[in-house]
Order: sequence, then C-alpha cells, then structure tokens
Amino acid sequence: MKQIFTLFILVLCMSCNMDKELQLAELKHSEITDILDVSPAYVFYNTSEKDSVELNKQNLISTTNWLVNVDKRLTLQQAIPVIISLQEKKRKSSHKKEGVKNYFTAFNPEVKNLRFIEFTNVNYHVVETVEDYVKTSEAQPEILTFNLNGAQFQNTDYTVEALVDTLKSKSDQRHAFVLNFEKELSFQAYMHIKDLLLTITNVSVLISTSEFIF
Repeated sequence: MKQIFTLFILVLCMSCNMDKELQLAELKHSEITDILDVSPAYVFYNTSEKDSVELNKQNLISTTNWLVNVDKRLTLQQAIPVIISLQEKKRKSSHKKEGVKNYFTAFNPEVKNLRFIEFTNVNYHVVETVEDYVKTSEAQPEILTFNLNGAQFQNTDYTVEALVDTLKSKSDQRHAFVLNFEKELSFQAYMHIKDLLLTITNVSVLISTSEFIF
C-alpha cells in the first residue's frame, strides 16, 4: 500500500515520456483527506495529441479502494468512457471486497494536500439522454444542466456558484435533481461542480447518482 504523500509525489511527477502529463484537478470543499488500503489508476493528458487519452491501471487491486487520478485538462468526452470501463472492471471482478470504494483524487491549493471525491455509486450515461431518463424515473427529478457557459435550471441561466446557492435555499419540501453535463467540459470544471455540490447540507435536496453526458 502506498502512503498518501508518496502517491502525491508520484501523481505530480509521473509520466512515461515527454508527451504524457497528469495535473490533478483543484478543489476546496471536500473533507475527505485520508484513505487507507488503496491502489491507483492514472488517466493521462497527451500534450502532442490533444484528442488522445491513456490509462495506466497496472497497479489496481480489486480488493482495495481505488484512487483514480485524472488529468484536469481532459474533457468529459475523453475521461468518462475510461471511468466507466474502470467501474465495470471492478464490478465484474471475482476478487472484489465488500465495502471498498472508488475516489477521484484532487488537490487543495489552499492547504496544499490531497482531497478526494467518491464516485463509487455514480452511474454515468453517455448514450441515454437525461430527458428520456426523467420520463421513466419514479422520482421525476428536475434537470440541472452544466455547460461551457455555466449552468441552467428551469430555463434560467446561472453561474455554477449561483445555482448551488439557489439549491441551498430550497424549502424543506423534498426536491430531486439529476445532473446533466456537456461533454466538452473539462475534468477540472466537472470536479469544481461536484465539489461545490458537497457544500449543500439541505437534506431535502436529493441528487441522483445517475449522471448524464451530452
């Protein structure tokens, strides 16, 4: 098992050649700082072939918590199919251990340490549309859309920060939401959104574990 500090140095420095790099997404709000019994995977950014993506999963062990390190410059169109393949690999493993989880690794520049966002139960959808999902969902969630211009909810445009503040102010009545992300968003933008959503403590705000990429 690699210690967290060692992993941090490895993530920042690791590259197989001059074209491959990995820069972690930055975030501020996640409070998960220590995870034991881990194994890492790396999703690289290629500086010479911007449309390519490369996964290094040689060190993954199915009976451990997985730390998935994704370069922040990759788009969701590039990164999410790789994430889906990792999830399927773990779910299908005959050696998986009950209770182990999956986390994205990020960096908090204010305190200069690693932070993590769990995605164990997230189901990513890249074919089915969010509109079709809502039609068949018993919860009938409202759609929160995130694109290159910010966010949209009920035909109104917001900054991501303003939308999160709106969700925080919701009444005690139950509100269900589903997230819909533009595929051209960077992984940094995605992690920023997920990090801000963690600040919502209103228990009446329920966010689906199904996430859509359009």
